[in-house]
Parts: sequence; structure tokens; C-alpha cells
Amino acid sequence: GCGMSHDAIPNLLGRVLSGSKYGVRQTRGKFGLGAKMALIWSKKSTNMPITVKSAHMKKPGQVATHVSTCVLDIDIYKNQPRVLEHKKQVNKEEWIGTDMEVVIAGNWTTYKARIVQYLQQLAIITPYAQLELTYRNQSDPKRDMVIRYDRRSEQMPPPAREVKHHPASVNNLLVQQLLMKTTQKTLSKFLCKDLSSVSPALAKRLLTELGFDEDIDPDDVTDKQVTKLVQLLRSVELFKAPDGTCLSPLGEYNLNLGVRKVLEPDLVATARDKPSAYEGHPFIVEAAVSIGGKDVKEGITVVRFANRIPLLFEAGADVVTRVAQSKIRWANYKMDHKRDKIGVFVSIVSTKVPFKGTGKEYIGDDITEIQLSVKRALQSCCQQLRTHLIKKHALKDNKERKTRLLKYVPDVSRSLFGILDQMRERNLEAAAIVQPPSPTKRLRHDDNALSKLMEKMESKEITEASIKKHLLRSVELHNAEEEGQGSASKSKSKNNKDGVPLFLVPMYDRNSNQHDLLHPLFVFRPIKKVRVVKSD
Repeated sequence: GCGMSHDAIPNLLGRVLSGSKYGVRQTRGKFGLGAKMALIWSKKSTNMPITVKSAHMKKPGQVATHVSTCVLDIDIYKNQPRVLEHKKQVNKEEWIGTDMEVVIAGNWTTYKARIVQYLQQLAIITPYAQLELTYRNQSDPKRDMVIRYDRRSEQMPPPAREVKHHPASVNNLLVQQLLMKTTQKTLSKFLCKDLSSVSPALAKRLLTELGFDEDIDPDDVTDKQVTKLVQLLRSVELFKAPDGTCLSPLGEYNLNLGVRKVLEPDLVATARDKPSAYEGHPFIVEAAVSIGGKDVKEGITVVRFANRIPLLFEAGADVVTRVAQSKIRWANYKMDHKRDKIGVFVSIVSTKVPFKGTGKEYIGDDITEIQLSVKRALQSCCQQLRTHLIKKHALKDNKERKTRLLKYVPDVSRSLFGILDQMRERNLEAAAIVQPPSPTKRLRHDDNALSKLMEKMESKEITEASIKKHLLRSVELHNAEEEGQGSASKSKSKNNKDGVPLFLVPMYDRNSNQHDLLHPLFVFRPIKKVRVVKSD
């Protein structure tokens, strides 16, 4: 990061609720405590202070002149930092960022799997960061463990901009705070300047409907008037959609890299749904669907993120899990949700994530806008994968068909040669006995074609090996055509005389279609002469 200034470190880490936000923007996390939670946890479990090393970059590209080192504790009862050591030194290495050392106590044996899972999911959602976990077992060195996820992306998510509150998202307390801090002289200007999506004409219309004076001073607005104003603002649907620049989504590129880096799947598709809003709070849903990968179990594995933070617990009640398991028809996208290894990754960013419960571990499916956005994003990913899966299944079917055909080539070539050899012997026997052809019987074969075929049999031009060779080449040509390489194979076969495919066709007279019976699915042509009876 950009580091923290020398004088601000104690208050930034040692005082809870010390922020000053007059606008709204997305922040990374769930509780709003950040590193302060680590300090409180250290205080509670070991009563040890934390050591902070930071070098602050005031402007982009400017190297920090000094490095600050601060050792501090927190007074939980007075909510103020207790500084034990605070000094600065020259930044000779031109280092920028923040380094924290925290001593905490915990049960590694019980929560090892959760820690590893959290680190893995954190590597997916932050491919632009390098993560490393080192565990040392003092009693048994064989149990030592090192997990490292290198940085894979140089593209950082765009920083969120602070925007004004949307009228549909305010409440009584927020409006009272804004009225106390506003510099506007009238309530009409307060609505236009301190809230978003409110034009002067719309502000005048709202105040007229409420029966308020346009020139009323914001300091003179009573609590009852605030309640009426808030009720009207939350019920009116004339406001424009909230500004989406206050959000900082990860991006499809980074999400794709994160999934590929950690899981190494066979296929992965990403999608981002259009920005939407619920109750005046903007949100963006990004999703990824993967197939295959290392250490992925069969079925649907759901991984959830809220404001780029992994959610590990209470997944069954989450909107992402319910949409993936009941709202998506996986069979329509050529995926088996019970046997295939399907990974579902959904990241939701918003200025106010609608968590359920005090633990803030899942998002309910009662908000229709978020549910539909998640569904659209997942369907977009599945549609991308469907195109690749159709091609993949087609290649697999061609390969299996080729294997089956090659399996029967020796038996078919042996049988064909046996039939032709028997025809050759019967032809020799018939040549010894000269019989005139019957005028009432129609020839069932072409004498010229048959004689040429028999000559090739006599000259050993047609053998079992040659038939097998032609059949193998025919299988290869057919397989190449199915894979889209038929044109190249055909051009080669024209220049190669041995590349002429061999086909088995009936040798009777096929030119007469006088007595054909036509059907939409087939054409029936009798071998024997048809007797036509005319009725009066």
C-alpha cells in the first residue's frame, strides 16, 4: 500500500470508530475495523502490543523520505491508543508500505483447515498481492508448513470514489447528521447539493408535496419533519440510479487469473453483470465458473466474496449457493452438476452489503435485485463454457468413434476379402460352363465392374492387407473431416493414388428408378421386377 503518515499511526490503529466519512463509497472488508481488530485480538489473547513499520507515499511515484516505527497498545475502556515507542528514521532502501507484527494465541490444530482455506480464497480474490504463510512446530519439525501464493497480476482494481448519498438509501439518523454538517442555507439547496440524483425542480416538487417552505433553514427542521422527508425520499421512484463510481470491483481479468493461479482448472469463464441497486445502494456482481482443477471435489463447489473478502461460514443460506443449486439448469450447458468438478465463484461489491446475522457471513436471497444479478452472471459464464464443452464433447465422440472403427477394421477386411475370394472362385466355375442369359431375368450386377474386380483379385492387386490399408485410411480421412481438417486431407488424397477410399456398394443395376417407393426417411427399390396390375 501507500503506507501511513507518522503522526496518524496511533489513531488509525489504536482508536476504534475514528474515521470521518461524509460521503459513501465501497470499502474492503465487513466490519469496518480492519487492522484495529488484529490489535484488539492481540490485546485480548496475549496482552502483547503490536509493532508497526510504515513508509508513507504522499504523492503517486514519490518515494517516502523516512520510515516510521510505532509500538502501541490500545486502552479498550477509554478507546484511545497507548504509545510505547514512536520513532522515525531515514528511508535508505526507498521502501513503501506497511508492515505489522502481531502476537496472538489460538488453536492451530482445530482451525488449521479454515486458515488454509481462507488463505486460498484470499489468493483468488487478490491475484495482485503476494501471500505467504509459514508455520513452525517447535516439538515436531516434520509438521512445519509453508504456503505461498505469488503475485500474478499487475493490474490493481480501480480505487472507489466517494459520492453523495442516494435519497433512497438514507434514514432518519443519517439525514439529521447531514443537516447538522451542511453549509447550505435552505432545505432545497441541501437536497440538491448534499444528496445525489436530486435536481432543483425535483427538490421543489418534493418540498411542495410535503408542505415545507423551500427557504427553510436546515437547522430549523424538526424531528417530525425529518421523518416525513425520509419516508418520502425512500418511497419516490423518480430518482436516477446511484452512481457506480463509488464501487471498486476486482475485474474479470483479475478474477480469471486468481482462479487459474490457485485451482489450475481445465476451463474457466468469467462475467460481470451490469451495475444495479437495491434500496439506493449500488452493487456489482462478478462471477466465474470453472471445470476441473486440482483438489476439487465432484459436484458444485461455491466460493463467495463480499467486498473482496472471503466468506467461509453459513454457505447453505447464502444467495449464491441457492442460485447455483436451484436456479441454474446445468444440464442445458452440457454440465453434470453431480459428477463434474464445477467451481462457482461470485464476488459482490456494494456500499452496503446486505449481510444476514451478526457474524456477517452470508447474504440472504430475499433481495430480488441481487438474486437476479447473480443468476445473470452465472448464466453468462455457463453460456461461454457451453460453446467450449460442445467442441470438447464432439472431439471426444470423434475419438471414441475412431477407436471403435479401428477395432473392427481387421475383422471387416478379413470378411470382405473372404467374400470377394468366394466370388472369384464362383466366377471361375461359371466361366467353365457357358450358359446363355435368361431373357426373363434382369442382371443384378454390372458385368464390366465385376470383371474388373475379378481381374484385380486374380492379379493379387486386391488382398486382405490392401483392404485393411484402405479402410484405415478411410477412417483417418473421416476423422480429419469431423475435426475440421477435411479440406487438407482431401488435397493430399488427390495427389496420392493410394489415398482413394474403398466403399462397399451393391452391384445390381442401380440406374432404374421406375418402381421406387419414396418416403421422407428412405427410398425403397425392389430387386426383383415388379408386376403392375391395372384395374378398371
